[in-house]
Amino acid sequence: MGTDFQVGDHSGQSQRRALLKALLILTALCGALFYVINIRRGVMVLAYLELGAAIASLLLYVVVRRTPRLRFWTLIYLIPFLTIMMAALYLPGASPTVFLWIYIVPVLCHLLLGPRLGLSVSVFFILVALGLFLYKYPDYLYRSGFAEIANIVLSLSVTLAFAYIYERGSHRSRSDLVVMASTDPLTRLANLYRFREAFVHERSRSQRLDTPLSLLVLDLDLFKAVNDNHGHRIGDLVLIHVAQRLRERLRATDLPCRVGGEEFTVLLPDTNRDEAILVAESLRELIASQPYQGGRLSVPLSCSIGVAEWGTDGDSLDELVEAADQRLYIAKQQGRNQVIAEG
Repeated sequence: MGTDFQVGDHSGQSQRRALLKALLILTALCGALFYVINIRRGVMVLAYLELGAAIASLLLYVVVRRTPRLRFWTLIYLIPFLTIMMAALYLPGASPTVFLWIYIVPVLCHLLLGPRLGLSVSVFFILVALGLFLYKYPDYLYRSGFAEIANIVLSLSVTLAFAYIYERGSHRSRSDLVVMASTDPLTRLANLYRFREAFVHERSRSQRLDTPLSLLVLDLDLFKAVNDNHGHRIGDLVLIHVAQRLRERLRATDLPCRVGGEEFTVLLPDTNRDEAILVAESLRELIASQPYQGGRLSVPLSCSIGVAEWGTDGDSLDELVEAADQRLYIAKQQGRNQVIAEG
């Protein structure tokens, strides 16, 4: 349940951006260094490739600082970088020790591209490197009964496997942490942190597409009496019950959130005020018609709801919540169990 907005991956994206920026600086420095080294060795083609990589890295550094298309620009950096590495392996005059750079390919690809794409790119360039190496040094095929090649292949496979396993586990851990940080532990609805992030996303989308956006503030009536008469454990079960009713009635694009206590908010993309009133009335009727049932215990419920529309009642989340809160207060004063959208 939630909007099309994805909270996850933000921390992973920030880490990859920082890593890519560091690698671009390092590539520029190494490119300049190896340019000088290869000029002195007389390997002119490789020297100018290294110089081109250094200049391109500096230009890319400016781009990746703020681009939202980080994966695209990562590939723009990584594919030429790895291609130059393959060229270094193949060109005459290059030392066989250049092949040792292949061991950074799995780590680099997985850290920058994630487990799936990183694995694909890693496997491709490792196979290309092995093919070039055997083409250039065919005598390795016959030394020590293929033992040296077997050691190279095995060590590369282990490096590749560990890089994949580590990045996959790290990706899952980040996802789990994001879920924990953005979810109310009792009801499993979004918490206020995620609600604010989603509002910013949906407001930008509404501005871009010229679509409406509305918000509900919902508060259970006389909830304190539930805790006083039945205890906090039953009170918690009632909140879980209400959260389930919200999930049942709302669209997949809507975002219900537990603000705290017995108060909930609901973000309604592509919904104007009149449509939001219909949604609010539907929720009010559903909650009133389905009391909490626990064994022989039945707890009747009702709620009051305030409605606010983006643009008409404010531009920021705080302004919309304040407007909906004022209408919720009016609903409480007028007898509870009703929806107020004006005033």
